[in-house]
Order: sequence, then C-alpha cells, then structure tokens
Amino acid sequence: MSASVFHRHLADGAATPRQARQGEAAPGAAPGRRRSAASAPISWTLAGLCGTARVATSFGELPVQALRRNDPLRLPGGRLATVEWVDRISLDEGFLDACPDALPVLIPAHAFGPGRPKNPIMVSPHQIVDTGSSPYQRAFRRARSLLDRPGFLRKPEFLVSYHLFHCGAPEAVQVEGLTLLMEP
Repeated sequence: MSASVFHRHLADGAATPRQARQGEAAPGAAPGRRRSAASAPISWTLAGLCGTARVATSFGELPVQALRRNDPLRLPGGRLATVEWVDRISLDEGFLDACPDALPVLIPAHAFGPGRPKNPIMVSPHQIVDTGSSPYQRAFRRARSLLDRPGFLRKPEFLVSYHLFHCGAPEAVQVEGLTLLMEP
C-alpha cells in the first residue's frame, strides 16, 4: 500500500496499517462514517419547505406536500400564479452528517408579527423569507441568516424531506401567512 493511500485510510478512521489494508475502522469509530478531516464544508443551495406547511391557493390553504403542477396559488397582492414544477428531496442521516448546512431552519410562530407565520414552520436554510415589518416594506433574507435571532434554530433531524416548487418565474407566495420567495 502506498503511503498516500495509507494516510488517506488513516484519515478516514483506520488506526493501524492492518486496519487500513482491510478497510476496518479504528475501535470506537462510527461505522460507515468515514470522512476526510481535510474536506471542506458543503453549502446547501436548494430552497424548500419541510413538514406540513400550508400554502395559500385559490381554493384555500393546502399542505405543501399536496401541491401539484397547475395548482393556482394566491399571491400576497391577490393575483394568482400557477405551479409549474413540484419536487420532493429526501436527505438521509449520512447526507446530513456530511452536509450539516442542509438541516432545516425552524421559524417560530409569530416571529415577524401576528400571524407571520401562523404556525412554526421548517424551511431550507437557502429559502428566501420576507422579514419586513409590513406588506409594503419587504425585506427578503435567506433563512440561514436568521439563526442569530431568538427562537430561530437548526432543527436536528435524522431524515429530512424538502418539498420544492416554483411558478416558472420568481414569485412571492404565502406559506402559513408568511411570504416566501420561490424561484425556479
């Protein structure tokens, strides 16, 4: 075994050359969790919603997981936009361990004023949220930049499912009374 391969294996959790040759982890090392100490953190860049957050549609509020292509969304100004694309991404414990930035951000109920949001919601850290004090004063920020506020936190999870959708163009949509910017 070459020195570079041996050192890579040692960095991946093997304690001895024999363990490195046989692909064994060091005693006490978590199985299946080998990760190089030199690897750079991965930044999560997909926006989305978790859980049962309710999205305003022309026929009432609908849980995000029930949205379908061509559903009409009611936008903050009262006009309608059609859902063009819907997807769901599930992240397992291994991925979340390798990319902790993908853990959702919990936004507490009434964090931006009464009914904004109506209920606590979990969003992707890359989701753009309206933090403005009124509908006439919009201030959009990524959810990860809100973590310094009281009550906002990363929600530790072993399995995360993000529900993603957009209307073909950037649109501000209402989710639990909170305005979120959904982009293609």
